[in-house]
Amino acid sequence: MNILFGNYGDGTIALIQWAHENKVENVTVCHMETGFAAADESWQQRVQQGIALAQAYGFSTQTLKSVMTWSELVLKRQEFSSAQSPTCAGWLKGLAFLEWLDEIDSACQATIVLPKHVMENRGDVVLHEWENHSPHFGERRVWQPLYDLIDDSFYDLIRRSGFKPLYHRSLECAPCVHSKPADLSRLNELDQKKVAELEDALARPLFAPSTHGGAQGIRAVVEWARNQSQDKDKAQYSLGCGTPFACGD
Repeated sequence: MNILFGNYGDGTIALIQWAHENKVENVTVCHMETGFAAADESWQQRVQQGIALAQAYGFSTQTLKSVMTWSELVLKRQEFSSAQSPTCAGWLKGLAFLEWLDEIDSACQATIVLPKHVMENRGDVVLHEWENHSPHFGERRVWQPLYDLIDDSFYDLIRRSGFKPLYHRSLECAPCVHSKPADLSRLNELDQKKVAELEDALARPLFAPSTHGGAQGIRAVVEWARNQSQDKDKAQYSLGCGTPFACGD
């Protein structure tokens, strides 16, 4: 059994297309509803279109829900995760994913297929095609078949699927604690509102003013981000605790 784990961002679509073209068998594409996805109809449509693509290729699909949403986790712990001390991916994705894996694969024979690729590597994470015993997935084997793809090959896979590349991280969490100014500049009012409510409840900002131009609170951070130069850096980035769980892909 090959379980493709992603979030229907560029990495997941590229991986689905690669698996189809390379005739990978016994595939299930699994994604997680974190309860903190972008409140954007176009994003929800993309997720459904990604599921439809996988099913059209004969793959099974599975949608899981986090044990608790990110908002619930923040309120329970009375603190935000941060880029310096991130813990959210293990709670939002790891727990529910491992529970499901143990139900369907008690012998730990499944292979976890992840969409990480070389252009995401930032020096602090070394990518390999295989990891035989991953501690993140109950010692199951991990396969990263896209690990050495360069930009052109990666985006060509997406285009051959019929999708247009996003050129930014997936929006399963909006915002992510690792969001860049370009990501923050895209936050709509509903996504700003849900963060503002958490900031009010905790009486502290999600994003540190010291690293966001002195902006205090999510609405000020978004305004600051929209005034920053938006470099066309297509590459993703290391997502700290989320790297093993395909965050951003």
